Amino acid sequence: MTAEAQRRLDVELLIIHLTLSPAEISDAHDLTAQIAHCVGDPRRTPKGTALPGCYPDTRWRHGARYEAGEQHFADKIAELVARLEPRKAFLAHLAATGGTATVIVQFLDGYFGDSIPLTTLAKLVELQLELDIESYNVPQT
Repeated sequence: MTAEAQRRLDVELLIIHLTLSPAEISDAHDLTAQIAHCVGDPRRTPKGTALPGCYPDTRWRHGARYEAGEQHFADKIAELVARLEPRKAFLAHLAATGGTATVIVQFLDGYFGDSIPLTTLAKLVELQLELDIESYNVPQT
């Protein structure tokens, strides 16, 4: 595949909660966070520079990067949702205690277009997952 035809996308799970720790979230999902901070920890930039104050909530993000040879991406969302289905009780607890869980699709380059099947959308609703779609005009590193 040429660099011009290369299409990259990330499919991520972002969890935000007021009291859970990143370790509790990782244990509940059996997934590893690529980015996480705990409520009450000192704030820092992505490069580690200290910022004033502390984080007001826990943020935990797990993701997978894909290289696609075509425009379709719905199967990547379905794959993450399938991994989350056995964690339905945890996701319900998360929502009931004021947390949110969001599936994020980030288009990093190239053209994407697809239809997300009703079965996948229904599972997102059943698992109380929000869906965000992001597109970048400038390549991300």
